[in-house]
Amino acid sequence: MVGDPTDEILAAASRLIGELGVGGTPMSRIASEVGLKQSSLYYYFRRKEEILAALVARANVVPLELVKQVAADGGSAGAQLHRFVQADVTALCALPFDINDIHRMAVRDPVEFASYWKERASLERQLARIIRRGTADGDLRSVDPKLAALTVLSNDEGVQNWFRLGVRWSVPTIGLHLADVVVQGLLAETSQLTAVRAEAERLGPVDA
Repeated sequence: MVGDPTDEILAAASRLIGELGVGGTPMSRIASEVGLKQSSLYYYFRRKEEILAALVARANVVPLELVKQVAADGGSAGAQLHRFVQADVTALCALPFDINDIHRMAVRDPVEFASYWKERASLERQLARIIRRGTADGDLRSVDPKLAALTVLSNDEGVQNWFRLGVRWSVPTIGLHLADVVVQGLLAETSQLTAVRAEAERLGPVDA
């Protein structure tokens, strides 16, 4: 192998974790996948948690870009949330690994996953900012913005959990349905969902 194999290591690890799970993917198997001796793999990543942290750091880029993009595009808070949920569900369902496995490891090892928690906090703040504005404008009902943001993210991640088990619905159908459910639950006037969905459609899909 010529050059820095970091990208190949992460791609192989992501693929194996998707197939075998976090616990079923030893460092030796990752090394074998990329044509390295296990001792050579340790030169780039000392342990599996470092590989997972690197994968999550890359995965975190997507929802952060999504929430920044919907905010930059403007529109009502409801339309922004609708667009974010659809795009976030799409991104999560495309991940080759279970994000909930990563969350559990991140809780157990906050030092190794420090960048994950920092990015996660930024994502929660930005979502909460959209919700807070919607509440102030009267478009959204009065809720705790931080708790509501956490609930939105948890719903998105929960979908990935059962989607990976195999379902008959397409990702766009799931994303649209969840966006409708989430936003309608937050709207001050639930009858406004049709208008909010139409606004989100006019703004278009989010391209992070």
